[in-house]
Amino acid sequence: MARGFSTMLARKIRISTVPGEWREVLECEHCDAQGECEVEIAVPDYIRGGDLTTGYGQCPVCEGRGYVELPEDEDDDQG
Repeated sequence: MARGFSTMLARKIRISTVPGEWREVLECEHCDAQGECEVEIAVPDYIRGGDLTTGYGQCPVCEGRGYVELPEDEDDDQG
């Protein structure tokens, strides 16, 4: 196992985006449910073509929400 990676499965959490409606989602493993993580940032350079660097920004997996939707086959709400 690579250093820094967890063997834990994604945790299911319940959120409410509309008052009175609860739904189960998975915590984002990429950003540890924080919504921000280290991402690649393009730095333009018109002479040499540019460069890629890293910085802290919005998580590309969960789009900054901190959670991802359950796959269709795991969704127990439709029954």
